Amino acid sequence: MKKLLLSLTLLGGLFVSNAQTIQSDDFNGLTIGNIGTDLTGTTAGQGSWLTFSNNGTDPTTTTNSASSNFQIIAAGNNATKGLQIVGPNGNKGVRYMWKDGLPTAWAARTAGNEIIEVEVDFFTGATTTSTGFTGVYLYDPTFEIINGLIYTNNTRLLRGVAKLNNAGTVDTYTVNLATGGLILQANTWYRIGFGYNTTTGQPTWRVNTMTDTATIANTFWAGGADLADPGELDLASEANTTNAASFSGVFDNFVMRASATDTLLGVNDLSVSNDTFVVYPNPVDNVVNISLMSNTFDVEINKVRISDVNGRTVKEFNSNLNQLNIADLNSGVYFLNIETANGKATKKIVKQ
Repeated sequence: MKKLLLSLTLLGGLFVSNAQTIQSDDFNGLTIGNIGTDLTGTTAGQGSWLTFSNNGTDPTTTTNSASSNFQIIAAGNNATKGLQIVGPNGNKGVRYMWKDGLPTAWAARTAGNEIIEVEVDFFTGATTTSTGFTGVYLYDPTFEIINGLIYTNNTRLLRGVAKLNNAGTVDTYTVNLATGGLILQANTWYRIGFGYNTTTGQPTWRVNTMTDTATIANTFWAGGADLADPGELDLASEANTTNAASFSGVFDNFVMRASATDTLLGVNDLSVSNDTFVVYPNPVDNVVNISLMSNTFDVEINKVRISDVNGRTVKEFNSNLNQLNIADLNSGVYFLNIETANGKATKKIVKQ
């Protein structure tokens, strides 16, 4: 995969659209345990999900390819079930999971819905030495990446990954989503998403901590007939040549839809970010305060949910939301999941 930093343009303006769901899964209807038993992508397991896993060709240091690479676990987002993909523990190997039927579902979309959008909750997990990648990739029918998101496990760098035209060279490139790179926090849930306009070839990306849609100048859009229709959407984990440790990526609330306009993550999820709020004192003994940064607009907090490092909700507040009594919690690291009418934000605290 070629690495190229392309300049980003932030788009303003969001529109209402009659988007329609093409594929989705919140994993709550599935049974905790392995998705399936077939690692060749032939026989579907739970929820009609297909799985493919291998250790790579010899010589390889990866040894952990197994059905347990794809599991339904109890620690999804908001204390629901989620999907865990365990990546290779060595220098080669891949893990891919997908549902068949995307070309048929896309062909049956409502006329005018030419933008395909993908959203999923992603848990970054603990700090790791794994240099592998965790990703969400949209492929064309020839299995070339159209658009997606790729997360480098040890650096926590999230980038876009798309088929682009770089001065006449059409290839797969990575795209930084923020100046200096978009670094995610460890042990934190994020809502991440990307879109692709099958008519114009425009790729877009968005994360719930970003204030707007990210895209690139139209001179880089590849487009063309070979990218006009999607073939498959994969949740994936891949080795890196320097990798020596596995990484467990957790996903939840996956949805893919066809839309006439940009509806990624919705209007409400984009008006606040983690920088909107300040929490203090931190570390905290008994009471933690939440206040707005002085340069932000007025935001009313509707709910605060406190989760532990495993993503489990341990306490929830629906009143007195600017001053939270957490005296009953054990010492350790927690995350304040702050919900407002304008979106969500997450702040890390240390309970003494």
